[in-house]
Amino acid sequence: MKYTVSILSEAQADIDLAFTWYELKQKGLGDYFFRILDQSVLIISRNPYSFEEIYKGVRRMVIRKFPYGIYYRVNSEISEIQ
Repeated sequence: MKYTVSILSEAQADIDLAFTWYELKQKGLGDYFFRILDQSVLIISRNPYSFEEIYKGVRRMVIRKFPYGIYYRVNSEISEIQ
C-alpha cells in the first residue's frame, strides 16, 4: 500500500529556502537536493512505519547527503467510496 504525502506550507517554505541556498552555492546542487528529497518522500510513502517514532506519533527520516530530516505523522484515514 502506498500512502499519500502532504507537505505543510511551512515545510515547503523551508524546502524552497534550502533549494535556493544550495543552488547559490553550486549550480545544480539545489536540483540534486530536490531529487534526494523526492526519493526520501517516496520511501516514506511506501513504508512509513519503517522509521523510528521519536515523539508521540512523530517519526523522522534523516535524508542522505544533506543535513535534513523529514518529520512526519502517519494518518491512517479510510474513506468510504460511494
